[in-house]
Amino acid sequence: MEIEFIQNLEKYCIGLQSSKTNERETSEQSILSLMKTPQPYKLCFNLLSKSNLTIAHFYALLMIRDSAIREWAALDSQTKMMIIETLFQYIENMNSMQFLNYATKGQSFNTLGVIIKRGWLDTEKYEIGNGSGTKGQMELNQLVMDRIYQYIDSGSPDRIEISIKIIGSLITEFSSSSKAAHIQLSWEFHQKCLITFQNLHLQPIFRKLLELLQQFKDHIQQVPTRLTDQSFLQILYTSVKVFTDILDWRFLESGSSVLAYLSSFSGGRTNLKPTIEWISLFTSSNSNNNNNNSVSPVISLVFGLYQLVEKVEKIPNLLRHAMSQLCGLQGPIIKDQSIKNQYLSELLTFTTKLIEKAITTRNWNEMEDISNIIYKFCNTYKFGGIACLSNQIVIPFLQYTTQFVFSSLNLMKIWARHGEEELEEEFENDCFDILLRSFVAFISDAEMLINRKRVDQLVNFKEQYQVLKQCTSQIYQNYIQSRLELSEIEINKSKDELEPTSTSSGIGGAEDEIDEDKKKYDEQLRSVAYIGRLNPGQSLELLKNEINRVINLLGERVSDPVLFESLHWLFIFAGHLIFDAENKSPSAIPNAIEDYTFEQCKLTPPSQPDGVIDLCNAVFRFHIEYENPLLNNGKVDSISPLVSQTSLWFTSGWSLVYLLPSSAFNVQISPKIIEAYGTEQPVLSITDYFINKILLNLKCWSSDLDVLKATSNLLNSFTMNKELCRYLIRSPNWSRLFFLEGIATQQLPPSVYGQLFKAFSRVVFSSPLSTRKQYFIQLVKTLVEQMDDVLGRPDFTKISQEAKIKENIYILLEKLNGIVSVSESEYVEDEDDCLFLTLDLFTKYATSLIAMIPLYDHCNDIVLLILRLFSNFTKHQLEYLNQDRACSIFPLIIQLFNSVATTSSHKKTLDSKEYYHRVRMMVKILTNIITFGDQRNNCPTIISETIFHGINIVTPCLSNNDLLLYPKLARNYFMITTFLFGADNIEVKNVPVINTIYSLIEAGILHHDLEIVKSCFECIGCLTKSLENIKEKSGGLVDPHYQAVLIQFIGSVINFLLLQDFNVDELLSVASETLFSLMYSSPDGYRSKVIELITRQDPSIQSRVVQQFETLTIVGTDRKSKDLFMKNLQTFLVNVKSLINKK
Repeated sequence: MEIEFIQNLEKYCIGLQSSKTNERETSEQSILSLMKTPQPYKLCFNLLSKSNLTIAHFYALLMIRDSAIREWAALDSQTKMMIIETLFQYIENMNSMQFLNYATKGQSFNTLGVIIKRGWLDTEKYEIGNGSGTKGQMELNQLVMDRIYQYIDSGSPDRIEISIKIIGSLITEFSSSSKAAHIQLSWEFHQKCLITFQNLHLQPIFRKLLELLQQFKDHIQQVPTRLTDQSFLQILYTSVKVFTDILDWRFLESGSSVLAYLSSFSGGRTNLKPTIEWISLFTSSNSNNNNNNSVSPVISLVFGLYQLVEKVEKIPNLLRHAMSQLCGLQGPIIKDQSIKNQYLSELLTFTTKLIEKAITTRNWNEMEDISNIIYKFCNTYKFGGIACLSNQIVIPFLQYTTQFVFSSLNLMKIWARHGEEELEEEFENDCFDILLRSFVAFISDAEMLINRKRVDQLVNFKEQYQVLKQCTSQIYQNYIQSRLELSEIEINKSKDELEPTSTSSGIGGAEDEIDEDKKKYDEQLRSVAYIGRLNPGQSLELLKNEINRVINLLGERVSDPVLFESLHWLFIFAGHLIFDAENKSPSAIPNAIEDYTFEQCKLTPPSQPDGVIDLCNAVFRFHIEYENPLLNNGKVDSISPLVSQTSLWFTSGWSLVYLLPSSAFNVQISPKIIEAYGTEQPVLSITDYFINKILLNLKCWSSDLDVLKATSNLLNSFTMNKELCRYLIRSPNWSRLFFLEGIATQQLPPSVYGQLFKAFSRVVFSSPLSTRKQYFIQLVKTLVEQMDDVLGRPDFTKISQEAKIKENIYILLEKLNGIVSVSESEYVEDEDDCLFLTLDLFTKYATSLIAMIPLYDHCNDIVLLILRLFSNFTKHQLEYLNQDRACSIFPLIIQLFNSVATTSSHKKTLDSKEYYHRVRMMVKILTNIITFGDQRNNCPTIISETIFHGINIVTPCLSNNDLLLYPKLARNYFMITTFLFGADNIEVKNVPVINTIYSLIEAGILHHDLEIVKSCFECIGCLTKSLENIKEKSGGLVDPHYQAVLIQFIGSVINFLLLQDFNVDELLSVASETLFSLMYSSPDGYRSKVIELITRQDPSIQSRVVQQFETLTIVGTDRKSKDLFMKNLQTFLVNVKSLINKK
């Protein structure tokens, strides 16, 4: 049998390498069948001693491992010892088996490590002999660890390497890392293994490794040529690898709960946080006295060894990772402030030397690692952590780190000049962003300390803070200059594409480049702006001077693409400095800028200009002195659309923050800013200028969509401020813009018309109530005439496909969307003041627009515009809806859904993306209806009926096309379902698609998106609550339909909890709440599902599972009872989940 086993396994292993698919599949199935052989240990060990096929050894080792995991509890102690002893012997003999490959050797250590963990908590005693001939008894784990310690102390290079590799395997298994083998035992077992291994052996192992690496270090110093010995380098690498793995260990305190154990490895890499017993390893023995000769053993070793091996392969990377972990050391061992200060002083001294040397490096991996080391230190200890340290230690660190930033910028420029743009971009993302965030961490902490008045507690804060300001000022200036140089390098490489042409896009073709730049460098720009605000005066002055310099040069070098690119970036920098670029509505002046301008106003004479105003004037010079004169003379081709677009973006952001600045947002606004941007005459002049500017752009930039969009966005930014709208109306040129004087019909793109009419509507509704209706009529007069003209034609169906008609339809729909996007309710204080002007306009044409859907079904853009119109309407126009108006509006929505669903389902040529967008808009409309609230309870019944009919139409569209795979769409759908289940006036079982909805909820519970899973649990909870209300009203009677549904959901929730791996922190609470309500509502259904689950399990564990289920009881329905239930559920999952068969 042994010979047959060896021959078969070798034959199947060879078959795995066959080029024939059938032969490979047959061999794979045969091996899987062999793997189920009971107690195959002697067979496998016999193969390991006789076979010369490495892959056969690999599968034999795998078979030993998996069988031992499966059968360990049933094995006698003699067999257990035989398995471990033979594996040790096999590993010792591996060097003589030249045919073994790397994977098989690695599997031998994995097999031994897993089996050691499986038997770690065994209490059986094994007899051992000692030197005197007497015998003693030890547990298995003691025997194994004694042997490992003997190996590491043996002095034999081979045995030392073996011991280190075994330790590496044990660390992988006991830490429960992602690479650990799956042992089907309780989490409590894994936790006990981790705690006992950590408390009894992790530190002794670490000390031995520390001692060993110190010996290696001394040996290298004495015999540097050892670094050319590959055998020595291999054992050195292995030792350092295990050393760093221990630094990655997630320490647990004795007595920690199982949940603490679970959370310790549920997230990403964490900071090093050893227990107090490790203090002597990480801190110097003289931390509490004045003797500075002693240094932390770990710090000394890591940095000292690094200096010796930094030119060899792989090992420096591991040591830099160790440095990163040391820079994140936290926990009880540095809780004492004096010990922490000593540790940080030592660490910072070594780190500074590392950074100083790295300034001249061109090694990308080294720079990336050092960037992470710097960030880890800055983000862990913050500025407050170093402000207690000596200036002689901290100041060089700040200065050399600043030099390292400069070196990184220079390296980026070198790569760009040599055509390595991808390398430069990757370096920016992986290294440079991290460096900037390091300074942001320091700055934000320093500002917090100043605001909380804790500076006086830190002896060296003032001196170090001044150095920090100097360093960040240099970084900001250097970054600005480097970004301009990088853009010039890029321009010079593609001059042909950027030269002035007569194309419609003007110089360079802006396309969407401003958004591309802002998105691509978003993190950098925000970090740089934060850094620049630490020295606001210098930053404002720098940008002002640079912008003025470039604009002056434009007078001499008209249309120079390099100057245009520089202005583009300078405008972006200026915007990020003086306002938060992500804001899309009126907002506050950034604190640093607000404080600086306010203080400067007190310190400077009234005649001295404000820094913000000076910078803004420099930006506006581009419009006034360069762009506008060229536009007025028809020389649009001499202007960069990109710069025009960027300047408009800046103006939009500036207007939301500084134009009529609000005291509601800002505590102390500079009087100079108020005088320039917040008083009547200047504001009238500014608004009049920009009205003319907007008109000029609309006329002259008609061929560039991006500039037109930026222009219309500028007008919308102005109109977001209701008070500013009143200044716009007072402008003598407002009527010219309002009636688009000089703009031919269809001259502008449809989307631009939409944005303009959105802005116009805001101004209309900001006008006095007495003139509002008349003003609105003026706004829509031409629109109404054109709608009536087009839709009223008897031959409209015939002419609807003509290009001119379709273009007109696009424009009309965009205008309507713009108008409908503005809520009239935001501009009135009382419902009685609402004129429902937009609602009446929408109602007038809604039926005709729905009728257009079959005509334009092939034109998805028009269909989506109509759907977007209804979406905007339901989002912005329902606030004061009464019953009568609701009865006229909501049936139109169902009519719309029927039209879209019918035409879309019959359209075979409609691609999946177009179909998705249509369904998404319908779901969005229903979401808008249920979220507007109907706080006045004007029309609850009609809303419920609309959702009832709407979900019946939408559900088949979703389920038939797998559209619930899209998270946002699915979240909205289940939100609608929850509303439906909670509606008092809807009988859920009467929903025609209710069974499909139930199935989608069950599928949603298993979705990868946490919010979708939560939404599905909330759906079930809402349904259960509604059924309880129905049961109460009916005297305890339960409809059989609902009883079956509850039982179905009970099974789904139990299966989720026990068979799925899920985020405990995020989902346990809502799952517990749902199971609680289901158990309370249907106790018999719960018992039936529990019995069904238990009968599927192995008979050997059934009684244990039954006992655990009995702990899940409901003692009441109040909050305290639910919390107790969740606590019991946590314990239940810890004890049961790993036992359950998931098949």
